[in-house]
Amino acid sequence: MNYICTWLCADKKGEESVFFQTGELSSSQKHQNIYWRCILLFYVTSKRFNKQEKHLLFTNVKQLPVVDGKSVANVLYDLNVEVIHTDFKYKTPGNYFGSFQNQFYEFSILEHIAQNDQNLKDNYLIVDSDCIFIKPVQRLFEAAGPQGFISFEDPVKPDYVINGLSRNDLKTIYQELLGTEIAEIPSYHLGEFLLCSVKNIQKIYADFQELWPQLLERNEKGRMKFNEEAHTLSYLYFKNGFRASTDASFMRRIWTNPVFYREVRKSDTELILWHLPAEKIFGIHNLYNLFFKKKQNYGFDISNQDFISLVEKAVSVPRLSFRMRLKYYTVSYFKALKKRFKKLPLIKKLSQ
Repeated sequence: MNYICTWLCADKKGEESVFFQTGELSSSQKHQNIYWRCILLFYVTSKRFNKQEKHLLFTNVKQLPVVDGKSVANVLYDLNVEVIHTDFKYKTPGNYFGSFQNQFYEFSILEHIAQNDQNLKDNYLIVDSDCIFIKPVQRLFEAAGPQGFISFEDPVKPDYVINGLSRNDLKTIYQELLGTEIAEIPSYHLGEFLLCSVKNIQKIYADFQELWPQLLERNEKGRMKFNEEAHTLSYLYFKNGFRASTDASFMRRIWTNPVFYREVRKSDTELILWHLPAEKIFGIHNLYNLFFKKKQNYGFDISNQDFISLVEKAVSVPRLSFRMRLKYYTVSYFKALKKRFKKLPLIKKLSQ
């Protein structure tokens, strides 16, 4: 069986992380609703193309919310998505790393799979919820089949720092953990994407169980450690001899907002899966409104060609219209000014 999964790990009050793109406190319902909309759209896009695969949602939320007047539980039931509740077991200390701390929830997901699915040939595709399918995923599962694994790297330069570490830093940490010199500068794998067989998930999770206390100890001693799940998965892949695929025809992280960074290619229309981290409050929100408020039957009645045209226009891939450019600039600058004004009372208080 092939599984398509995404997840939501809700932060509790006092345990917030920094999420730069939403601008909201991560424990707030307003912040979490942004992700619930992404999740519902994620399954609408996947179910359109992937009818043979089983769909799962992993979450630590026991009572699914009502968002925009719609019961998330009821919509997921309509879409035949199974909800799996699992606790967030691998929480980092408050002084560990300020951003995206709930990304370590992915290892609670791997724990659940390793302990509850004993069919070693089952395959799990686990991706972030701000992803959109524009083609069937079968070819991706087929590519992963021979090794029970496929992953992709972020082709950054060795000294480029991502979430506190460069690839050169990763090499240093790998050597310390493995107790041996390594010749290559390791890849930085995309953390938003994981496709593994149960057999390999069991290997990766077993190695993580050994690694986790080492990360906490390194943090206590002020030593470099893996700050997020992509650093950690990159190491676990390396340790097990898994290397990133060089096939660029499957998926990509696409940056779309021209205010900060836009890197869109004409060839993106040939991919299977788009990861759109800058579109949570732009195109993804617009598509959510379209398929959950305006279209009947979640938009399944329209043709795939019409669906893809709507998606391309909404997320400005591959073309950026004047209207979307204006919206990016208006909303982005408004949010920046809003953040600055929020800081003024604190600055004034500190100066007194």
